[in-house]
Amino acid sequence: MKPQTSSNQTARCIAHGSLALAALAFSACSSTTPTKHSAAMTERHGQVQFSSASEQIVGEIAIRHDEKHFYADITKGPGVPLLKISARFGTDPKVKDSPENQLRSVSATGPLAHGGWMWRPSSLAKKSASDKLKDSSRAWAALPEVFMWGEAQAKGEAFRVSLPDIVMHARVSDGHVKRFDYSRHENPTGQPLAIRDLKKQHKNESVICHLD
Repeated sequence: MKPQTSSNQTARCIAHGSLALAALAFSACSSTTPTKHSAAMTERHGQVQFSSASEQIVGEIAIRHDEKHFYADITKGPGVPLLKISARFGTDPKVKDSPENQLRSVSATGPLAHGGWMWRPSSLAKKSASDKLKDSSRAWAALPEVFMWGEAQAKGEAFRVSLPDIVMHARVSDGHVKRFDYSRHENPTGQPLAIRDLKKQHKNESVICHLD
């Protein structure tokens, strides 16, 4: 079944006035800056849509990435930043000779991050993890992972997404992901669910991204 998309991909952001004010305040002290990895990075641009019970956001997204690093800037209109995402990837140091590249950490700042946070897959083992994941903004933590998963799909490689209770899809062309989407679902069992069973659970948030 194809995931549903917005009937108007260029619709205006439906957000509270406080979010808009926060975005303007954030734009006054934040700008996109190059990193020391920029020369080796691939840059992509497109649109992103986020939906939750309290927020409906449509914005522009700029992604820069290589095999180990990921950066995304989500903006609305001319120069109004909404979210910055930074992620680091690598092999598991606890597993010798592990060839699998996976998320090591991801952080988010800006109005859509509800104050900002950092997330590590290792945090899932902590008792406080479930409470932190109740924040709808934590759904953004999966964006770098699902993007990298889509890129791996385009190359016929494997990539494991660590954020729990995610249903995802990707469309690829010419060796790159062109569209990806994912949704985060409630899981009353507290245990990993098969995708077919997870889809039956209530959807908390969804993200749809189209890239040039």
